[in-house]
Amino acid sequence: MRRRERLRQTLLVLLLTPLALLVLYPFLWMVFTGFKAPQEAYAWPPTLWPREWTLEHYQALFSAVPVGRALFNSLWTSAFLATSNLALGGMAAYAFTRLAFPGREFFFQGHVLSMLLPWQITLIPTFLLVRALGLVDTFLGYLIPSLTSGYAVYVLGQYLKSFPKSLEESVLVDGGTPFTALLKVVLPLSRGALAVLWVLLFLGYWQSFIWPSVVLSSPERMVLPVALLAVQNHYAVNIPLLMAGTTLMALPPVLVYLFFQRSLQNPELFSGFKG
Repeated sequence: MRRRERLRQTLLVLLLTPLALLVLYPFLWMVFTGFKAPQEAYAWPPTLWPREWTLEHYQALFSAVPVGRALFNSLWTSAFLATSNLALGGMAAYAFTRLAFPGREFFFQGHVLSMLLPWQITLIPTFLLVRALGLVDTFLGYLIPSLTSGYAVYVLGQYLKSFPKSLEESVLVDGGTPFTALLKVVLPLSRGALAVLWVLLFLGYWQSFIWPSVVLSSPERMVLPVALLAVQNHYAVNIPLLMAGTTLMALPPVLVYLFFQRSLQNPELFSGFKG
């Protein structure tokens, strides 16, 4: 049995290794092209490994637009919005699943409906509202419309429906409030699910382009996707420069995944319970 199991694992590795390399090849080509000389980047047939390593494209990238500032803006705004969605969406989802109040089902279905509407429908009304408040070209104008979302409320609400209410009863019997039960029991036991949702929200806001390009116009308030568009306009066919920029764009999500890898892959943490 052991020999058959080892043979099966060996065949599985031999099968999956080429597939993994096939998936990784475009990512590796993007990273290495950012270090190639221009003539090598346009050579045919294309090569993966640079024959001559250079940092000129990264230097040109940082001198063309404020990429460092844009990277910092994307990092803190994406992390802030992902956290605010968890905090506000978690409280709303807990209220929808645990508290009885008039119109509960109506408001919950409203959150679900907001997920079904194309974002283009709300783009112009949202911009007009932000402009009326005098928040155009400010981080407040960019952040306030995205502080919470129907997606976060719906996902956390579906998770809390399967969360055992008996775990909260001890807090409520001892005189605690629903907010105390949420803070002391539900959230600590849901850290895996919260980590997964935080990563998904972070990635969504990290690659956001349309809304920040509409509401933010100052170079010091650029987010990274908008800054990379400025580079593409200025260097229309400079492929290694664009690959250097996209490498910077891809690096933070990879680091976020590695940081939350245990939560993303451990089913016990995702469920919040250990059998």
